[in-house]
Amino acid sequence: MKKKSVKILAFALVASMLLTTNSTLADDRQNSQGETLAAATTTEQTETEKPSAPNTTLRLSLEDAFKMIEAGNNTLKLTDSKIAIYEKQYEQAKARYNANYAEVDENSAKERRLNPNKTLWTLEDAKHDRDKQIKDLKVQIANQYQNILALEQQAKNYEAQIKNVDTLIDQVKLQIDLGISTESQIYALNAQRSFLEAGLKAAQNSIKSSMIALKRDLGIDIDRQVALTSDLVQYEKFDDSKVKELIAQAIENDYDKKRYEQDIELTQIEYKIASDYSTGTADQLQITVEDKKATLEALPVTQEVSLRTAYNSLKSLENSVEAAKLAVEADKINIEIMHKKIDAGVSSSIEIIELQNKLLNDQYTLLQNIISYMTASSNFKNSLEN
Repeated sequence: MKKKSVKILAFALVASMLLTTNSTLADDRQNSQGETLAAATTTEQTETEKPSAPNTTLRLSLEDAFKMIEAGNNTLKLTDSKIAIYEKQYEQAKARYNANYAEVDENSAKERRLNPNKTLWTLEDAKHDRDKQIKDLKVQIANQYQNILALEQQAKNYEAQIKNVDTLIDQVKLQIDLGISTESQIYALNAQRSFLEAGLKAAQNSIKSSMIALKRDLGIDIDRQVALTSDLVQYEKFDDSKVKELIAQAIENDYDKKRYEQDIELTQIEYKIASDYSTGTADQLQITVEDKKATLEALPVTQEVSLRTAYNSLKSLENSVEAAKLAVEADKINIEIMHKKIDAGVSSSIEIIELQNKLLNDQYTLLQNIISYMTASSNFKNSLEN
């Protein structure tokens, strides 16, 4: 009787420990996307940055990243170099026009009638494209930045889960010593731990690769340590209450319409010069003009199809976010039910590990869906302003 009483008392003690351990779950860490990263960056935020020292950690907010684009992005630097060339070409064409040389052949005719406008419009188009490029780069940088934050949160979740499994392993070992558990449960937990460790390493490697890409796009030394200080993006639905009007306005103000009109005008000038000097290219240029006019006429429909397709894709991503939210809520409910079963003695605390892992994966899926949605939303807004 005494031996039996000791076992009963020990079992009660272990059960109490199990319940205490499993009260800290992944769902408590995901109340909002912004709050999940705060603990990860608190220590680094208290440090003093020394920008002049390359070996110091660069504390980088998303706003700081945006400011670094123009000075550090190589593709934008290439665009600026092209614009500088176009500016020189325009100045040269304007100078030759102002020199008022006589028009005697095809080349001198182009100097008088074609090149000033052609070089000017090439320059204007390049400057417009640069503005668009900056907007697109901001969306790209924000997406990279947020994906790294999500991966950091995923790594933190894996570490917490590994710690939970380690605690359960210790508790099961105690159960085995007391004769109320078997070695097979240890094997299952060790397998679960290996799975989580693999996930943690994959997340850490993805963080390194994504950080290298971010540094490259911002012109940051690849070897410099960077700490991201902004929060995860908050989910915000795109206001589509006036989407039809926005699309119609975007089509009306579409810069490509101006671009095509200018191109047609330049081709018509070339056609006139070819006709005046019998160069043999007049017929082909006339066909080219008609082709470009047809493209211009079809442009509003083409743009509307493109914008509506982008909007429909955005709505699909919105549905994915809502579905992911429901999955996370269902996971939390299942964990609560499992707690009650454990309290009633009809389930083991080990069974909750699988539910915790599912919650972990679904929370990360939700984060990814939110980032994808907000990226698509930004791209769609940009397309409405082009």
